[in-house]
Amino acid sequence: MIASIQPSEWLRHMEREYLRSYVREGGSAIKFAVPIEEDLRDGLIGGVVSAGARNAYPVAKVSAAETKVHMVEELFFRIAEQIPWAALCRNVIAKIAVEIGYSWVEPSGGPLYRRLAEANGVDPQMLQLELKQAIWKKVLKQGNLSKDFRTAMTHMCVAELSGGADGAMTMQILTEWLTGRNRAVSAVKPFQIFRKITRASGRHFHESLVNWVRLAGCPGLVIVLDAERLTVARNPHDNGLFYSKAAVLDAYEVLREFIDNAGRLSGCFIVVVPGGAFLDDGQGRGGAAYEALKFRVFDEVRDKYLVNPMAALARISTLARGA
Repeated sequence: MIASIQPSEWLRHMEREYLRSYVREGGSAIKFAVPIEEDLRDGLIGGVVSAGARNAYPVAKVSAAETKVHMVEELFFRIAEQIPWAALCRNVIAKIAVEIGYSWVEPSGGPLYRRLAEANGVDPQMLQLELKQAIWKKVLKQGNLSKDFRTAMTHMCVAELSGGADGAMTMQILTEWLTGRNRAVSAVKPFQIFRKITRASGRHFHESLVNWVRLAGCPGLVIVLDAERLTVARNPHDNGLFYSKAAVLDAYEVLREFIDNAGRLSGCFIVVVPGGAFLDDGQGRGGAAYEALKFRVFDEVRDKYLVNPMAALARISTLARGA
């Protein structure tokens, strides 16, 4: 009999101990929640998504059936697709505007700088120039953002401030680059960006994204990874991705690196929801197949009946004691 925990109880602990306090205060955590009954998967993922949204976190859902999660840059692209870039830029602009003495008004049409100038009774061109300079000083000098990322955010903030057709085009080009829809470096060279987002730089972009989310006033970022596909041993030929054994190990290495670098992810909560086969002790596709991950996730000593809800790995079941 494997000691397990009720899904509602586990979700309650995650929200209370992590989303409301630890992560909000700048901590990061990576949790593995294994549904013993497979029909719990959707409710478990939905529960984390709802808890994140309820606590004002941007939330990104990633499925290993649709995204090559063994490639860290592909994981970043999928997360980036779900980030409200324009809204985050407005939040940063609002903070900068208030810091230099302007009153903030929510945009309701037309270029943002004109709305702000009207609300503050100043010349629009003067305000635009002053805010542009402040954005360059504030954003471009953020040491906790990688060089290309902070360059992109600087241009996006200026574009959001200026509006118009040129601003919209800048936002589109940079968003397509951040989400991998256009990976050609030639598209972003005009913004002084000369490198692709690759496996070598993808992890730095993850770190930068989390820091940017917090700079924009959000408590952090919640990422939910449906990793059930990694433990599928035979290709079901159902239009979903199928992972070779080597790709599975690469995916586990990506997760291992996230665990080891949690201290660099200020305000990030990652929940991985594998298939039940993840618990297998053999050398198949379970977590035990990659010892570097196993030793970081699996509990070496555990009570036969009681579950530590704060453990890195939780076995989720409606048959758990306390039902």
